[in-house]
Amino acid sequence: MCLLILISGVVPGIPLVVAANRDERRDRPAVAMTRLDRTVGGLAIVGGRDEVGGGTWLATNQAGVVAGLTNRPLRDGPDKEKRSRGELPLALAVHPSAAGAVEAFGDEIDPSLYNPSWLFVADRHDAFFVDVTGTDRVAVEQLGAGVHVLENRNVHEPSAKVERVHRLLEPLLAGPPGELVKGLSRLLADHEVPDGELAPDVSNPRLARAARAICVHADEDDYGTRSSSVITAAGEAVQPCVRWTADAPCKGGWHWSNRLWRSGAARPR
Repeated sequence: MCLLILISGVVPGIPLVVAANRDERRDRPAVAMTRLDRTVGGLAIVGGRDEVGGGTWLATNQAGVVAGLTNRPLRDGPDKEKRSRGELPLALAVHPSAAGAVEAFGDEIDPSLYNPSWLFVADRHDAFFVDVTGTDRVAVEQLGAGVHVLENRNVHEPSAKVERVHRLLEPLLAGPPGELVKGLSRLLADHEVPDGELAPDVSNPRLARAARAICVHADEDDYGTRSSSVITAAGEAVQPCVRWTADAPCKGGWHWSNRLWRSGAARPR
Protein backbone atom coordinates (compact mmCIF):
# COMPACT_ATOMS: atom_id res chain seq x y z
CA MET A 1 0.00 0.00 0.00
CA CYS A 2 1.48 3.33 -1.01
CA LEU A 3 -1.27 5.81 -0.22
CA LEU A 4 -3.70 5.98 2.69
CA ILE A 5 -6.17 8.84 3.16
CA LEU A 6 -7.88 8.96 6.55
CA ILE A 7 -10.82 11.32 7.04
CA SER A 8 -11.84 11.20 10.68
CA GLY A 9 -14.67 13.13 12.31
CA VAL A 10 -15.07 15.53 9.39
CA VAL A 11 -17.94 14.33 7.17
CA PRO A 12 -21.45 14.72 8.65
CA GLY A 13 -23.03 11.31 9.15
CA ILE A 14 -19.87 9.44 8.12
CA PRO A 15 -17.39 9.64 11.00
CA LEU A 16 -14.77 7.49 9.26
CA VAL A 17 -13.68 7.45 5.62
CA VAL A 18 -10.56 5.67 4.37
CA ALA A 19 -9.40 5.82 0.75
CA ALA A 20 -6.35 3.94 -0.47
CA ASN A 21 -4.24 2.99 -3.46
CA ARG A 22 -2.02 -0.07 -3.45
CA ASP A 23 1.11 0.28 -5.54
CA GLU A 24 3.09 -2.86 -6.25
CA ARG A 25 4.93 -4.82 -8.90
CA ARG A 26 2.43 -6.09 -11.44
CA ASP A 27 3.70 -9.65 -11.34
CA ARG A 28 3.16 -10.07 -7.57
CA PRO A 29 0.03 -12.22 -7.08
CA ALA A 30 -2.69 -10.68 -4.93
CA VAL A 31 -6.45 -10.56 -4.39
CA ALA A 32 -7.75 -6.99 -4.35
CA MET A 33 -10.54 -7.55 -1.78
CA THR A 34 -11.90 -10.69 -0.17
CA ARG A 35 -13.22 -12.19 3.04
CA LEU A 36 -10.13 -12.95 5.08
CA ASP A 37 -9.95 -16.14 7.07
CA ARG A 38 -8.96 -14.61 10.37
CA THR A 39 -11.80 -13.73 12.73
CA VAL A 40 -12.08 -13.05 16.45
CA GLY A 41 -15.08 -12.68 18.71
CA GLY A 42 -17.42 -13.24 15.78
CA LEU A 43 -16.01 -10.26 13.85
CA ALA A 44 -15.59 -10.85 10.14
CA ILE A 45 -12.60 -9.20 8.44
CA VAL A 46 -12.34 -8.22 4.78
CA GLY A 47 -9.35 -6.84 2.96
CA GLY A 48 -6.79 -7.41 0.27
CA ARG A 49 -4.67 -10.55 0.33
CA ASP A 50 -1.03 -10.76 -0.71
CA GLU A 51 -0.57 -14.23 -2.15
CA VAL A 52 3.20 -14.10 -1.61
CA GLY A 53 3.54 -12.92 1.99
CA GLY A 54 0.09 -14.11 3.02
CA GLY A 55 -0.92 -10.91 4.77
CA THR A 56 -2.79 -7.76 3.77
CA TRP A 57 -2.12 -4.10 3.11
CA LEU A 58 -5.61 -2.96 4.20
CA ALA A 59 -8.22 -4.63 6.37
CA THR A 60 -11.50 -3.70 8.01
CA ASN A 61 -13.71 -5.60 10.39
CA GLN A 62 -17.44 -5.62 10.93
CA ALA A 63 -17.16 -3.38 14.00
CA GLY A 64 -15.72 -0.58 11.87
CA VAL A 65 -12.00 -0.82 12.66
CA VAL A 66 -9.88 -0.09 9.57
CA ALA A 67 -6.12 -0.73 9.47
CA GLY A 68 -3.70 -0.18 6.61
CA LEU A 69 0.02 0.18 6.12
CA THR A 70 2.65 1.73 3.89
CA ASN A 71 6.21 0.46 3.69
CA ARG A 72 9.34 2.48 4.33
CA PRO A 73 11.44 2.09 1.18
CA LEU A 74 14.80 0.38 1.66
CA ARG A 75 17.59 0.99 -0.84
CA ASP A 76 18.59 -2.68 -0.94
CA GLY A 77 15.02 -3.98 -0.67
CA PRO A 78 13.33 -5.70 2.27
CA ASP A 79 15.11 -8.27 4.40
CA LYS A 80 13.55 -11.56 3.26
CA GLU A 81 14.43 -13.21 6.56
CA LYS A 82 11.97 -10.99 8.44
CA ARG A 83 8.27 -11.62 8.92
CA SER A 84 5.72 -10.27 6.46
CA ARG A 85 4.57 -6.73 7.19
CA GLY A 86 1.17 -7.88 5.95
CA GLU A 87 0.63 -9.46 9.37
CA LEU A 88 0.43 -6.03 10.99
CA PRO A 89 -2.92 -4.71 9.67
CA LEU A 90 -4.47 -8.08 10.55
CA ALA A 91 -3.09 -7.87 14.08
CA LEU A 92 -4.95 -4.57 14.47
CA ALA A 93 -8.15 -5.59 12.68
CA VAL A 94 -8.92 -8.47 15.05
CA HIS A 95 -9.93 -5.96 17.73
CA PRO A 96 -13.40 -4.38 18.10
CA SER A 97 -12.00 -0.88 18.69
CA ALA A 98 -9.04 1.11 17.41
CA ALA A 99 -8.01 2.09 20.94
CA GLY A 100 -7.97 -1.54 22.05
CA ALA A 101 -6.09 -2.49 18.90
CA VAL A 102 -3.17 -0.10 19.46
CA GLU A 103 -2.96 -0.97 23.17
CA ALA A 104 -2.55 -4.66 22.36
CA PHE A 105 -0.34 -3.97 19.34
CA GLY A 106 2.20 -2.03 21.37
CA ASP A 107 2.49 -4.91 23.83
CA GLU A 108 2.54 -7.75 21.32
CA ILE A 109 4.55 -6.55 18.33
CA ASP A 110 8.34 -6.60 18.26
CA PRO A 111 9.27 -4.18 15.44
CA SER A 112 12.72 -5.75 15.00
CA LEU A 113 11.02 -8.82 13.50
CA TYR A 114 9.60 -6.80 10.58
CA ASN A 115 10.88 -4.58 7.83
CA PRO A 116 9.96 -0.94 8.63
CA SER A 117 6.47 0.38 7.97
CA TRP A 118 3.85 2.87 9.12
CA LEU A 119 0.15 2.26 9.75
CA PHE A 120 -3.13 4.02 10.28
CA VAL A 121 -5.79 2.36 12.41
CA ALA A 122 -9.12 4.02 13.10
CA ASP A 123 -12.77 3.50 13.94
CA ARG A 124 -15.74 5.86 14.23
CA HIS A 125 -14.34 7.40 17.43
CA ASP A 126 -10.53 7.31 17.36
CA ALA A 127 -7.67 7.39 14.89
CA PHE A 128 -4.01 6.49 15.40
CA PHE A 129 -0.70 6.64 13.54
CA VAL A 130 1.52 3.63 14.29
CA ASP A 131 5.25 3.74 13.59
CA VAL A 132 6.95 0.36 13.17
CA THR A 133 10.27 1.70 11.89
CA GLY A 134 12.17 1.43 15.17
CA THR A 135 13.89 -1.65 16.53
CA ASP A 136 12.95 -1.57 20.20
CA ARG A 137 9.31 -0.52 20.41
CA VAL A 138 6.23 0.45 18.45
CA ALA A 139 5.39 4.18 18.56
CA VAL A 140 1.70 5.10 18.69
CA GLU A 141 0.28 8.60 18.21
CA GLN A 142 -3.39 9.50 18.54
CA LEU A 143 -4.61 11.69 15.71
CA GLY A 144 -7.20 14.41 16.04
CA ALA A 145 -10.25 14.88 13.87
CA GLY A 146 -9.28 15.89 10.36
CA VAL A 147 -7.64 14.65 7.18
CA HIS A 148 -4.45 12.63 7.48
CA VAL A 149 -2.49 11.35 4.47
CA LEU A 150 0.15 8.64 4.62
CA GLU A 151 2.40 7.60 1.75
CA ASN A 152 5.76 5.82 1.88
CA ARG A 153 7.15 8.15 4.51
CA ASN A 154 6.34 9.31 8.03
CA VAL A 155 2.95 11.05 8.26
CA HIS A 156 4.67 14.21 9.52
CA GLU A 157 7.08 14.38 6.58
CA PRO A 158 5.67 16.63 3.84
CA SER A 159 5.68 15.61 0.19
CA ALA A 160 4.37 16.88 -3.14
CA LYS A 161 2.08 13.85 -3.35
CA VAL A 162 0.50 14.53 0.04
CA GLU A 163 0.06 18.21 -0.80
CA ARG A 164 -1.75 17.31 -4.03
CA VAL A 165 -4.09 14.95 -2.17
CA HIS A 166 -5.01 17.76 0.22
CA ARG A 167 -5.64 20.20 -2.65
CA LEU A 168 -7.92 17.76 -4.45
CA LEU A 169 -9.76 16.90 -1.23
CA GLU A 170 -10.66 20.46 -0.27
CA PRO A 171 -13.56 20.92 -2.74
CA LEU A 172 -14.80 17.38 -2.11
CA LEU A 173 -15.10 17.98 1.63
CA ALA A 174 -16.86 21.27 1.01
CA GLY A 175 -19.49 19.56 -1.14
CA PRO A 176 -22.40 17.25 -0.28
CA PRO A 177 -21.37 14.20 1.79
CA GLY A 178 -23.25 11.96 -0.63
CA GLU A 179 -20.87 12.95 -3.43
CA LEU A 180 -17.70 12.27 -1.48
CA VAL A 181 -17.22 8.65 -2.52
CA LYS A 182 -17.53 9.50 -6.23
CA GLY A 183 -15.08 12.32 -5.73
CA LEU A 184 -12.60 10.04 -3.96
CA SER A 185 -12.75 7.53 -6.80
CA ARG A 186 -11.73 10.34 -9.16
CA LEU A 187 -9.03 11.57 -6.79
CA LEU A 188 -7.49 8.10 -6.56
CA ALA A 189 -7.27 8.01 -10.36
CA ASP A 190 -5.33 11.29 -10.63
CA HIS A 191 -2.20 10.98 -12.80
CA GLU A 192 -0.51 14.35 -12.32
CA VAL A 193 3.13 14.00 -11.25
CA PRO A 194 3.93 16.97 -8.97
CA ASP A 195 7.30 18.64 -9.22
CA GLY A 196 9.80 18.05 -6.46
CA GLU A 197 13.34 17.04 -5.67
CA LEU A 198 14.18 13.36 -5.46
CA ALA A 199 16.06 12.06 -2.44
CA PRO A 200 19.79 11.78 -3.19
CA ASP A 201 19.91 8.06 -2.33
CA VAL A 202 17.05 6.98 -4.60
CA SER A 203 18.10 3.80 -6.41
CA ASN A 204 15.61 4.17 -9.30
CA PRO A 205 14.92 7.85 -10.10
CA ARG A 206 12.49 7.02 -12.92
CA LEU A 207 10.32 4.91 -10.65
CA ALA A 208 10.55 7.39 -7.78
CA ARG A 209 9.38 10.20 -10.07
CA ALA A 210 6.41 8.16 -11.38
CA ALA A 211 5.44 7.20 -7.82
CA ARG A 212 4.79 10.85 -6.94
CA ALA A 213 1.48 10.54 -8.81
CA ILE A 214 -1.59 9.42 -6.87
CA CYS A 215 -2.38 6.77 -9.50
CA VAL A 216 1.00 5.33 -10.48
CA HIS A 217 1.93 3.97 -13.90
CA ALA A 218 5.59 2.93 -14.20
CA ASP A 219 5.23 0.40 -16.99
CA GLU A 220 8.94 0.24 -17.79
CA ASP A 221 9.48 -1.01 -14.25
CA ASP A 222 6.44 -3.33 -14.28
CA TYR A 223 5.08 -1.37 -11.33
CA GLY A 224 2.02 0.71 -10.60
CA THR A 225 -1.29 1.12 -8.80
CA ARG A 226 -2.80 -2.35 -8.65
CA SER A 227 -6.04 -1.69 -6.74
CA SER A 228 -7.98 0.96 -4.83
CA SER A 229 -10.39 1.02 -1.92
CA VAL A 230 -12.84 3.43 -0.33
CA ILE A 231 -14.22 2.37 3.06
CA THR A 232 -16.92 4.32 4.87
CA ALA A 233 -18.24 3.72 8.37
CA ALA A 234 -21.51 5.47 9.17
CA GLY A 235 -23.86 4.54 12.02
CA GLU A 236 -22.75 2.22 14.83
CA ALA A 237 -25.23 -0.47 13.86
CA VAL A 238 -24.19 -0.47 10.21
CA GLN A 239 -21.22 -2.50 9.00
CA PRO A 240 -18.62 -0.55 6.99
CA CYS A 241 -19.29 -0.13 3.30
CA VAL A 242 -16.37 -1.39 1.23
CA ARG A 243 -15.82 -0.30 -2.36
CA TRP A 244 -12.82 -1.43 -4.36
CA THR A 245 -11.21 -1.93 -7.74
CA ALA A 246 -9.14 -4.92 -8.82
CA ASP A 247 -7.06 -2.75 -11.13
CA ALA A 248 -5.88 0.84 -11.35
CA PRO A 249 -8.80 3.16 -10.46
CA CYS A 250 -8.37 5.11 -13.71
CA LYS A 251 -9.71 2.01 -15.48
CA GLY A 252 -12.96 2.04 -13.51
CA GLY A 253 -14.35 -1.31 -12.44
CA TRP A 254 -15.49 -0.28 -8.97
CA HIS A 255 -17.24 -2.99 -6.95
CA TRP A 256 -19.64 -2.35 -4.10
CA SER A 257 -21.01 -5.41 -2.42
CA ASN A 258 -21.97 -6.39 1.12
CA ARG A 259 -21.71 -10.09 0.34
CA LEU A 260 -18.12 -10.13 1.60
CA TRP A 261 -19.45 -9.81 5.15
CA ARG A 262 -21.44 -13.03 4.90
CA SER A 263 -19.79 -16.11 6.40
CA GLY A 264 -20.47 -18.12 3.27
CA ALA A 265 -19.21 -15.49 0.87
CA ALA A 266 -16.97 -16.68 -1.90
CA ARG A 267 -13.34 -15.63 -1.85
CA PRO A 268 -12.81 -14.27 -5.37
CA ARG A 269 -9.44 -14.48 -7.13
